Amino acid sequence: MAELTLICGENNTGKTYATYAVYGFLRSWRQILRFLLEHEIDTLLKDASQYRIDLAAMFDGKVDDYLARMGKEYVGVLPRAFATESNVFEHTVCAPRTCQTTDFLTQPYQRRVQAGPSGKVLATLNKEADSAVLEVLVADAEVLQRPFGGLTDFIADAIADIVFAQHLPRVHIASAERTGAAIFRKELDMARTRMIKAINEIDSRELKRNPFKILQQIDADYAWPVEDNVDFVRQLEDIDKRTGELAAAHADLLEDFDAIIGGSYKVVKQQLVFQAKGAGKQRFTMNEASSCIRALLDVGFYLRCRARAGDLFIIDEPELNLHPKNQRAFARLVARMVNAGIKVFITTHSDYLVKEINTLIMLNQGTVHTRSVQLQHGYADAELLDPAKVRLYMTGMATKPTAGTGRRGKIRTLKLAKIYPDRGIEVETFDDTIEIMNTIQGEILYGGDL
Repeated sequence: MAELTLICGENNTGKTYATYAVYGFLRSWRQILRFLLEHEIDTLLKDASQYRIDLAAMFDGKVDDYLARMGKEYVGVLPRAFATESNVFEHTVCAPRTCQTTDFLTQPYQRRVQAGPSGKVLATLNKEADSAVLEVLVADAEVLQRPFGGLTDFIADAIADIVFAQHLPRVHIASAERTGAAIFRKELDMARTRMIKAINEIDSRELKRNPFKILQQIDADYAWPVEDNVDFVRQLEDIDKRTGELAAAHADLLEDFDAIIGGSYKVVKQQLVFQAKGAGKQRFTMNEASSCIRALLDVGFYLRCRARAGDLFIIDEPELNLHPKNQRAFARLVARMVNAGIKVFITTHSDYLVKEINTLIMLNQGTVHTRSVQLQHGYADAELLDPAKVRLYMTGMATKPTAGTGRRGKIRTLKLAKIYPDRGIEVETFDDTIEIMNTIQGEILYGGDL
């Protein structure tokens, strides 16, 4: 995945499926890895007080093998991630792999396993810089006996951080349902809704005999990206006072974001409001604010409170409810995010957004002429995009031979677009439509004179 990845295409061609699948894997890989490593780690935890785990011996040349196993396990999770029937994914294959060398050595690692309010240290996990050995010192045998949250889980988490996190970034998503979530966020308690639904569907006598039956009945009604997006916006009053690492290091990002929405979000007396620039003390609740303000609510709080370098930020159709002027401004904000160390993944129908990204790519040439244009139109260096950091895929159809029959079937696919430093990205899905419109208008304007 590139620093900036875009997927373009017509409706119902698989953009959302691709986005949700990527998000679901990055959301769940740590739990899957923990499951895969459980037996190996338990084998190492024999009768001793100190353990040494050679990460290079375990994973050198094998990281892609583990990723392949994680992908295979993830296929079984897809129905839950998409909140759909299992047969939808019965022929699905997920095969993640690395695109860079795995570094076990450079960064040190240390973590203490502590118990309860007293903070009693049960174990310490430590890896020195320039060493591939993870040392585990057990101070209390109690930690070895825990069925949940025991030492095995902590070791698996340490391995995830040291070996795999460099390939699999922390992820945040702004789904296409974010505008509705902003309006109804107080009413949308999905866990409570599922609980009530399950209680209503279970016979009361059966519930008394087996209260755990309710846990078995609780099922998901929404895909993970939608659930997580709603959960995030329901917490905004609680996280308002936090300043994320990215915001602390790049205050200009927040200024650019506030310029797009024409004001700022505030929490006043535990109520979330929008205050327009130059409007004095006049404030608007999310019910009163414009659709643009609601559509960018979670984006603004993510940038201010959560974002940090190395994250992957996924946004589905950032152009929702944005005027073309603000679509261009958002493209420039995305470029700033990329250059500040955030990976960004976008699905879009916006020709304005893609064309502005093209402008940022072309201005990056740094010639005398492009520098002159850059200064004339007020583009900052932090907004320019190296084409090597950008990938754009277009949805389409490909021919696939059907095994054993000789027939050739059609499958949906993503086609990588060409990117030129001097003229940007070729996006057929937009260009073809624009050319058709121009042709029709030309015939209307000039056809009567022929």
